[in-house]
Amino acid sequence: MAAVTVQRYLDDSHAHYVSIAHTPVYTAQETAEAAHVSGYQYAKVVIAKVQDVLTMLVVPACERIDLAYLQKVFSTKDVTLVPEKEFSKVFLDCERGAIPPFGHLYQMPVYLSRVFHADRAIVFNAGVYNEAIQMPYKYFIDLVNPDGFID
Repeated sequence: MAAVTVQRYLDDSHAHYVSIAHTPVYTAQETAEAAHVSGYQYAKVVIAKVQDVLTMLVVPACERIDLAYLQKVFSTKDVTLVPEKEFSKVFLDCERGAIPPFGHLYQMPVYLSRVFHADRAIVFNAGVYNEAIQMPYKYFIDLVNPDGFID
């Protein structure tokens, strides 16, 4: 079952989604494979600190984070990737490493990759190792309401 915060948010929002049960996996790319979707369709969450503010980056599972690029995006050299042990307390209802892409539910700004396609579904962690959520991107973008976009 999805993390309580995410499940409640999706249900309260009357979101159009499908839950995908899969064998427990621990990386975004493995989860994409287990859910039978492309790494470009599967959204992984990376947490960065931008000028001392924890910030959620939502990017395709198959892509890597370029710190120099992020420094340009945020117009500051004060951008670092945050080790999981430093932010896991924020996501108390989620299994470690299975963070869903709804930063505002956890009081965190969200920046979303422009790589995701409006005419496709997007798939992401449900907060647990053995479940993913799939929904049309057009509904996802409204639910996430990102603070900005990254390329």
